[in-house]
Amino acid sequence: MAINNADKKVILYEDEEGHCPVESFLDRLDDSAKAKIAARIEFLGRYWRQVRRPLVDYLEDGLYELRVQFAKDKVRVIFAYMFKDYIVLLHAIVKRTARVPENDKLIAQQRRIHFEKLVREGRVRLR
Repeated sequence: MAINNADKKVILYEDEEGHCPVESFLDRLDDSAKAKIAARIEFLGRYWRQVRRPLVDYLEDGLYELRVQFAKDKVRVIFAYMFKDYIVLLHAIVKRTARVPENDKLIAQQRRIHFEKLVREGRVRLR
């Protein structure tokens, strides 16, 4: 699934079985939460050059977090800028600690590496 924008194309990472972890995460949320996150993703794709904290923050090793605050929940969508024209959404969590847990950053990093491999091998075509 891709969301087309003026500057960057936002892509949801999918594994080889077609499972999309960010989409599965979003499906568990209520409609208003999904709508708010979708609006932030759209904004990120369109205005990626200008977005800074508190909307987006750099994590490490090419990973960034899209930050969405609800009444008591902090949702984080971990993404990477890839292949010049793409933002790949890799992982999403409800953040319950002061920092994004290392395990979640590791999952996102592994997915980023896997996605790069799929593109290099021609198993994923970027449009």
